[in-house]
Order: sequence, then structure tokens, then C-alpha cells
Amino acid sequence: MTASIPALLGLLAAAAAAATALLAPSERSRLFAMAAALVLAPLLIVGDMWDGTRLDGVRANPLLAAAALAVVLAAVVGLGLALRRRPLLFCVLLVAALPLRVPIGLGGETSNLLLPLYLVIAAQLVATALDPEGARARALRRDAALMPAAGRWCFRALALSLVVYAALAAYSLDVSNAIENVAFFLVPFAVLAALVVEQPWGRRELSAGLVTVGISAVVFAAIGIAEFAAGGLLLNPALEQSNQIHLYFRVNSLFFDPNVFGRYLALAVVLLGAFLAYGAETSNRERLAAGAAAIVAVVGLVLSYSLTSFLAVGAGLVVVSVLRWRLRGALAALALGAASLAVLVALGGLPNSSMTDRELDTSGRTSLVSGGIELAEARPLGGYGSGSFGRAFYENIREARTTVSHAEPITVAAEQGAVGLMVYAALLVASIAAVWRAGLRSGAGAAVAAAYAAILVHSMGYAGFLIDPVTWVLLALALALALARTHGERPASDPAV
Repeated sequence: MTASIPALLGLLAAAAAAATALLAPSERSRLFAMAAALVLAPLLIVGDMWDGTRLDGVRANPLLAAAALAVVLAAVVGLGLALRRRPLLFCVLLVAALPLRVPIGLGGETSNLLLPLYLVIAAQLVATALDPEGARARALRRDAALMPAAGRWCFRALALSLVVYAALAAYSLDVSNAIENVAFFLVPFAVLAALVVEQPWGRRELSAGLVTVGISAVVFAAIGIAEFAAGGLLLNPALEQSNQIHLYFRVNSLFFDPNVFGRYLALAVVLLGAFLAYGAETSNRERLAAGAAAIVAVVGLVLSYSLTSFLAVGAGLVVVSVLRWRLRGALAALALGAASLAVLVALGGLPNSSMTDRELDTSGRTSLVSGGIELAEARPLGGYGSGSFGRAFYENIREARTTVSHAEPITVAAEQGAVGLMVYAALLVASIAAVWRAGLRSGAGAAVAAAYAAILVHSMGYAGFLIDPVTWVLLALALALALARTHGERPASDPAV
């Protein structure tokens, strides 16, 4: 066992608390589990880093650290009180915070953390705890007896994924990375999903979320377009150096990685496309605004040169077409895909044998995939342990810095072996069933299903499935929309996405 006993116990405790937040039948149990999970997560990080150099400043200035913690807690409580008074604010802040990463320097190393999102999650937990009058409505929305079977199994699979990931960190080659994944991503996102399910997602809430998506996409895309026009980037010097030797110039806006930038814009395009497909009752002004935002997002997406993101857009829009127009939509999507392929061929846009790996920029990703397969074959049952891909690749394949294989199933196979693959497969089946069921019932559900298809396809080519908060939000929204219909609520089934 490579993980220390305290680290492993902490991982299991945090994962168990997050799983309980997803599955507990009573609100009191869920609130206690969510609070415990959000306390344990930062303690895991502090415990893992305490003896290293990254927390030298904290150890040297404990009073300053305590004062900073007090300020953060005050901000959480203050925002929580605001969210309690104006519940609609949660929808806006949640959507706005999902892509925002703040660079934090500790001990000479910089980490890009979802600090705004963590603040929103903690504040919404405070707002929920301080709202006993809404407990009955939340209890009805989480009534297990009325919850669709696909939704129940989806949340069970998510909870199982958490516990299995924590348990398989026991023998990981990189326990610290497993701790970071659990504390920074899996645990807080599980709490987020539990909070999202309990919110009333009606027309106003979904409309506010979509407007925020559109505005954010336009802002991020405009920054990317400005980068392209200026020939320089705001972030990631390594990418700027790479642009000097490529035939094309990739932009990343306020995202460190152009593929993450592309993923966000792809999701925005799919959601806006769903709005246009289902928005027959909306005004011309709203449709024009959504179309204009989608066009700007597409331009930014093109400049990111993220091929996986293009595939994600295609997958999402195909789902929209099928759910909206059934067989006619499927045929139209196939025709559009064939036409697009023909245009690419005519323009010489497809790769050919005369193009080098450097021009295609795929050699690194290909080696990660093939190396990941080798790692999975070497340890087929349990893999190298959760969070271990980068270290295992470095020690057994090639001395290269990486954390994932850029193909989610391969990362899971290399880290968790057959055990993890079975849990991953179960999660895929349950989640697809849940979002598809939601997509058949309303326009909002169709938007969720399409966006989930987009992020699922993107994760197959780039990774970042459960460590992306959007995945958790979409699954929680699918379940919330299904529960709203069960209870007779009207979840903005038509244009509001």
C-alpha cells in the first residue's frame, strides 16, 4: 500500500460523505453529509501538502492564514444569505462560475482552481441550511419513491464511482494526485449535484441560466478572437511557443488549455442550438440574440483548433435533431454531416500522408493513447491506482509529463483496471438512460441530453469526465427536470433551456 493510513482514511471518509449527500433519504442527513464533505476536502489537501514547500507561507504566517480563512467564511455566509433571499441568483452564479479558474501560486507552483465555483457551492449549502421553510419542497423533489429508476441508478453509480476511486488510491503510484482529484473535483462536484437536484428548475431559472451561458460564451469567444487578431495569448506561455512552430495559431481565451476553451464553447453552441430548435414560441429578438451568440461562439471554437470540440458539437446537435424531429432529424443530421465531410475533402481539410505529426499536432496524443493501452494491459485487474496515469506513464512508457491519456476509458483502464471499467460502464449506461429519458419529455431535457452527449464525446477524446463540474450539473439537471414533471411542476418544457 502506497497511501498512508491517515490519507486513505481521509479519502474514504470524504468520498463516503459525498456519496451520502447524493443518496441519503432525509434532508438532515444530506445537509450533514454535504457539510462534512466540504470540510474534509480542504483538510485532505492541507494534510497532503503540510510537509512540503507549497504551504511554507501558511506555516510561517498562521495568523495571516487564519485571517484569510475568516474572510472566506464571511464571504460564504454573506453570499449564502443573498442566495437565500434571491434563489434565482444561484442559477446565474452557478453557470457563470462553472468555467472560471483562478491561478493560485503556492510554493513556486501555480494551480488553476475553480475558486468561484467552490464559493458558490459552499454559499448555496449555507442558503439551503438556513431555509427550513423550503425543506418540505426539497424533500418532495428528492422523494426516492417518485424518482425515476434511471435517475436513482445514475446517482448510485456516481456514488459508487466516488468510493471506488478513493479506495483504489490505496496503492496508487501518485497518491497526491488522487487526493487532489478527490478534494478539488469529485467531492465538491458531488455536493453540487446534490444541491442542484433540490432546486426548483422552472422557466425563470433555466432562462436565466441560458442567458448567462450565451453572454459568457460571447465574452470568452471575443477574447479568443482578440488574441488571434493580436497574435498573442493572455495565458499559457508554452502554447504561445507552440504556436510559433505550427501552421496555425490556437487561442485559449481565459482558459489555460485551448481544448478546455473549445469544450466550453461547444457546450454553449449545443445549448443555444437546442433553444433555437425548441423555441418556436419565443420572440424574434430572443432567437436572433441566441443565433448571434452561437455564431460568435463558433468563430471562437474554430480558432481554438480543438478537433474534439468540433466532434462534441456535432454529437450534441445530432441529439437535438433526433429528439426534436425524430427520424427526420436523424436523416437531416446525417445529411449535414455528409455535406460537411464533402466540404472538408473539397477544401483539402482532411489529413493526408504528406502532413507531419507536428503539423497535425497529434503525435503526443497518439503516444499517450498507445502508452495508456500498454499500461492497462500490464495491470488489467486493478491498474496502477487512482490518479496514477502520469506517474505510471513516466516510469513505464516514456519520460513525459502528463496526467491523462486524452481518452477517458483508457485513463480509467490504466488507473483502475477492470474494476474501474465496470463502474465506469455502469455509470455510462445509467447516465445515458437518465438524460435520454429527460430529453424525450421536454425541450429543457433535450438541451441537457444534447449537452451531455457533447461532453461525453469530448471526454472520449480528451478526458475530463467526472472532473468537469458540467458533467455533474447536467446529470443533476436531468434528474431535477424528471422529478419536476413527476410532481406536476412545469420545468419550462418549451423554449427555455
